[in-house]
Amino acid sequence: MPRYAISDIHGCAQTFGRLLERIQLQKTDELFLLGDYIDRGPDSDGVLRMIWKLVHEKYSVVCLRGNHEQMLLDALLSAKTPWDYRPRRRDREDVEQWMSALPYYYETPGYLLVHAGLNFGAPDPLADTEAMLWARHWEEEVDEAWLGDRILLYGHTPATMAAVADNVAHMQETKYACIDSGCAMNVPGMGYLTAVNLDTGEAVFEAR
Repeated sequence: MPRYAISDIHGCAQTFGRLLERIQLQKTDELFLLGDYIDRGPDSDGVLRMIWKLVHEKYSVVCLRGNHEQMLLDALLSAKTPWDYRPRRRDREDVEQWMSALPYYYETPGYLLVHAGLNFGAPDPLADTEAMLWARHWEEEVDEAWLGDRILLYGHTPATMAAVADNVAHMQETKYACIDSGCAMNVPGMGYLTAVNLDTGEAVFEAR
């Protein structure tokens, strides 16, 4: 029963579908999605429907909240214009309810999963939800004693495919790895979606 983590799909529904085919996702596997399903890419609605279809078909899927989900919730609740993706009127209630229920972090044996990072200066890093959605460049502050035997996996700050591959290759030593390879970004070296097998440590990349 392999466990896979994917982050920052950002509206790249076709790439997401191809990546799931690449890893040959089975209902006995576990899939962890680390947030930012929407915005930037061409088909945010398609990504949400693919996730909901997996859940409906009884795949084991855990979805975390990303800053872009929070941005959309904040915009809808304040009647402001969303950053990018706006759900269709008939879908708005379903989207709001689903996103409002998304957790900020998840633990699975050997790993702690968040969208952006943790505030290791807080008495309880898991109490700072703002950091879990928005934190960047916190890696030098990692508290390995607090993490224990867990590796912190996250996205949010896009990196090149080569950098992500290096992050994953060394995560046993560093105790962390960013797996956001900038699927929706038009930047040299980016434009990939990454799936990490949490049991083998293998990273699989799918180009946009």
